[in-house]
Amino acid sequence: MSRSTPPAHGSGSDKVLNVNWGLLGRRLRHRGKQYVSSARYRASQTEYIPPAWMTHLRLTWFRLGLIALAAFVFTQKQIDFTVTVGAAGETAAQVAGAPAEQTSALSMLPSPSRAAAPRWSPDRYEEAATRAYIDRFERVARTEAGKFGIPVPVKLAMAILESDAGEGVAAQQDNNHFPTATPRHRFDNAWSSWRAHSQAIQERYPRLAYESVNHQQWIAALAKTDYSDDPAYAEKLLKIIERFGLDRL
Repeated sequence: MSRSTPPAHGSGSDKVLNVNWGLLGRRLRHRGKQYVSSARYRASQTEYIPPAWMTHLRLTWFRLGLIALAAFVFTQKQIDFTVTVGAAGETAAQVAGAPAEQTSALSMLPSPSRAAAPRWSPDRYEEAATRAYIDRFERVARTEAGKFGIPVPVKLAMAILESDAGEGVAAQQDNNHFPTATPRHRFDNAWSSWRAHSQAIQERYPRLAYESVNHQQWIAALAKTDYSDDPAYAEKLLKIIERFGLDRL
């Protein structure tokens, strides 16, 4: 049963106009489907060429991506280089792909500038110059021993050690042969330096006067004081005494 409008009577005419709306709707839908199918077919057969601004936009994003990737790689290289540089200023870079543990182990190796200092020895003193120094001050050492109780071998050994057998800077420039006891002092002559040293020992360490049984006991007692910051000071005195036979004077 079709839907239609009621018959319309024209003015002055007996003709009747009937409209079948159902049929009209079906034809319109069919015609619309044909247009859509035709448009799809033409679109599939036509190559799409985007506008120039869209092409430029895609290229711009592509370039930005490349720049960001390059910046990331460069930053990682910089970080790797910074990590591989040692604290001592060593510039050995980590080889690509090598374990980080290898770099850490290498950085722990001692550099040439950290090489251990040569072991101290009384042989560092020139024989003839040291013998001349001993001959020069032996009588002074005996005088100081009798007055202040400092054993002769010890007094001479301390003078040799602290003044470098009279060749040290303090001895040459300031006549100061005992800079450990009298630092930054300038004397008119060497004898004044020897006397000032004996007085300093007597004032600071009066109990040492009772340790004069032999030079070994006196040095052992001196080692228990704060006379020198060198932990090997007493050992050096004993070696100097033995090397130059000061205990036989």
